[in-house]
Amino acid sequence: MIVPQRIVFSCGVIINLQIRYHIMYTSAILSLLFVVIIQYRSIVVAFSSTASSASDSITIIRTYTIFGNDIDDKNNIIHSVRPKPSNPNVEEDEIEMYYPTTKRAFMFPNTHTTNANERINNNMIVNIRETSFGCGKLGSSVWPSAIVLSCLLANDSIDLKDKKVIELGSGCGLPSTYLANTNGVIQSILATDYWEEEVTADSTQESSTDSLYRNSALGQTTNSGDRLMAKSLFGRNLAYNIGTDENQNVSVERLDWHDEMEIFKVANDYKPDVIIGSDLVYYPMDTIPLLQTIEMLCKAGGAKEALLIFPLNDGREALPDFRERLESGELGDDFEVVIDEIEMTDKWNDTDDDGEGEGDRHTFLRVRIHYNAISDYE
Repeated sequence: MIVPQRIVFSCGVIINLQIRYHIMYTSAILSLLFVVIIQYRSIVVAFSSTASSASDSITIIRTYTIFGNDIDDKNNIIHSVRPKPSNPNVEEDEIEMYYPTTKRAFMFPNTHTTNANERINNNMIVNIRETSFGCGKLGSSVWPSAIVLSCLLANDSIDLKDKKVIELGSGCGLPSTYLANTNGVIQSILATDYWEEEVTADSTQESSTDSLYRNSALGQTTNSGDRLMAKSLFGRNLAYNIGTDENQNVSVERLDWHDEMEIFKVANDYKPDVIIGSDLVYYPMDTIPLLQTIEMLCKAGGAKEALLIFPLNDGREALPDFRERLESGELGDDFEVVIDEIEMTDKWNDTDDDGEGEGDRHTFLRVRIHYNAISDYE
């Protein structure tokens, strides 16, 4: 049978089209499967990364190492690490409503049993919220001296077992927050600093605490004068950091070194065993009041030791006078003062390609004070 050429050509075209459509359909299916596989792998990797990060993975941003003749090299390092993202379901408090804030986190070697909210690979994570300069002034951020002091506390440079500790000029409160998270070590911690007083409620004002804080945050305070002071909400930020709501052994109090009656009341009511502080002599006008505060906390409060850290490279014009007064015995014969220098390296995690650079080196004055007399107020 002879098939016409036109019919053969038509059948060939149909068969060719079917083959092409089959190939295109198969390619589309394979492409779709490839996309699904890639997306699935991405989801698995993302989930695994999130799970790992939540359990035992951290990102080290910066490393701080302290050096000194009597500093244990095993526990002389703390790290600045990437803080966890804020929980979107948690409402902002008043500090965050009125002022910009920054979250920071520090990782300490877990040399003590801790009740910290977060422990990773047996290290303790301490979370700190910094405020803006408009809110906290000089205490709005964590200063290097506070990092050095915190590292010394973690290094057991001073005996704090069952002691009542008071911190002067706490700022954001990193040393106090660290101590607040050590379980079974200290007896209690009182973090102090100086900020504007709250507005006194009267008949024309709301009487709620929130209203008083709100008015003070807007600058309507009862305190006047030329002294550079943090807003009253700064005190609430300090309480937020050290966790006064979660820990009954920690507290925050406003303390003016220029007010002798206020210092006496804090000393007599709290009765500290140990005084700590960092970078406290920024202004010359505070030098003598600070010395008087330390003296009264010892004589009226019963404190026997003080550990203070000051930066030597940052142009603190009041520091030479403060040091001279200490070395000349201005506190009195009942006080033994030991002053030496320690160093800290400050290295960004990605600064050096070989990972072996020493980083920037800073020098600090370490002041240790021992009070040996019976209280003059007993």
